[in-house]
Amino acid sequence: MPLLTRTLTRRVGPIGVALTAYDIWRRLPERHRQQLLVLGKQYGARAGRVVVREASARLGRRPG
Repeated sequence: MPLLTRTLTRRVGPIGVALTAYDIWRRLPERHRQQLLVLGKQYGARAGRVVVREASARLGRRPG
């Protein structure tokens, strides 16, 4: 699965991913948007720590 994700994000690029996320956000009902904002405030820092920890571990394992 990571290979598929890497291939898709390379092909689409960061701007394409951002536009897709924005399109999905616009299609959500207002109630769901509010719920995502609350969850983002509640768990955003925790998720960020996990991402940074995993990225640094992955970079640390790379040779050279």
